[in-house]
Amino acid sequence: MVTMKVSEVLSRFISGLRPLAIPRLEDLPYLSSPPIQFVYESTATLALGVYTWNDVASNLTPNRRILANTLYLFRNITLTADISAMDYSMATVTTPAFYMFRQGDAKTVMFREPLLMPAFMSQFDYRLTWISQQDNDQLYAAFRGGLVQTANLVGKNSITLQAVVSAQEISDKNFVEAFRRNYPRIEGE
Repeated sequence: MVTMKVSEVLSRFISGLRPLAIPRLEDLPYLSSPPIQFVYESTATLALGVYTWNDVASNLTPNRRILANTLYLFRNITLTADISAMDYSMATVTTPAFYMFRQGDAKTVMFREPLLMPAFMSQFDYRLTWISQQDNDQLYAAFRGGLVQTANLVGKNSITLQAVVSAQEISDKNFVEAFRRNYPRIEGE
């Protein structure tokens, strides 16, 4: 079996290179490929002047049911909090990081490294693919990091971070099979 690094596969996918007649973004069956969003929220309670996230991986909730043998093309991630962007950046002690995991193995990170959140990110472009193995398959997520209580946060007993991961749900059997056939297995899959 041929194995390629994720970055190499994704760069070929994004750039549209077709070394093996690989399906391109332009070939997506858009009419039968609705967008889907996955949401993860986590709240840290103030303790000794610090809001700390050290989450155990839990559900990354989709806005509709996951279907078996469906390709999910993750397009972007939006990261926010329930405080202002300025308060967030002034309070950062340990830069909060966002992790995504596959079902069945909450220790297998989907990103090669965590997505650091030095500031809020609105629709941060990030390309990642995943083919679900079963109906109601599940992804997991976690936040890790910390913010210190600054003068502007006095009286705020907790802070909630939220990640919204947007994807394209591709269930067209011909496209999914072409994708499986033409893309080498990605390391760590």
